[in-house]
Amino acid sequence: MTEPNPSPARAAGFLAMASAVATVALLVAHPEGTAHDFAGLLREEAAGRATDAVVHGGFIAVLAVQTVCYAVLARRLERLSALAGLVFFAFGAALLSASMVLDGLVIPALAARYLATPETAHPLFALIGIAIGWLMPLGLAFQSAAVAAWGLALRGVMRVLAVLGGAAMLAGLATGSPLATMGALGGTVLWAALAGVLMVGRRI
Repeated sequence: MTEPNPSPARAAGFLAMASAVATVALLVAHPEGTAHDFAGLLREEAAGRATDAVVHGGFIAVLAVQTVCYAVLARRLERLSALAGLVFFAFGAALLSASMVLDGLVIPALAARYLATPETAHPLFALIGIAIGWLMPLGLAFQSAAVAAWGLALRGVMRVLAVLGGAAMLAGLATGSPLATMGALGGTVLWAALAGVLMVGRRI
């Protein structure tokens, strides 16, 4: 499909590729915990509030940008599966954003508040940990389904790669493995880059 003025699609393509790079940079900047007990965890989280806010807030901003890019993608493809992909991605972005708020903003704030009484904070942290443990894989599952749905709207090799890639991400997430979760996250990064290339190259 072509349109009289392809510049919006090209701009969205460049943004999608930039979002992929930004996601990798944020993953690299994500703080890694080294604490060996709960009190140490609280101290780490309280000390890293600014970094956590920047990194997790950055992820939320990237998801917002990608939603715009994929809205342009769905508009160009003009198929039901493409619209379904946009809706799936938006649901996934909402779930992932909730996870990011809890992990990057709520937990550090609670840690700073309960530094002196760590025993009282343990149930709260357990509850939030369980919530994050559901929100993140569910969000990635919706986004994996989005990749497969967009694949159905493509043609040729790209159709096969996207559908199989999205299905593989979903299958991995179903195992509950943390490695599969990281693999699905990597898959969303690859898709953002690929979708960007396709839009910039006017192949969709």
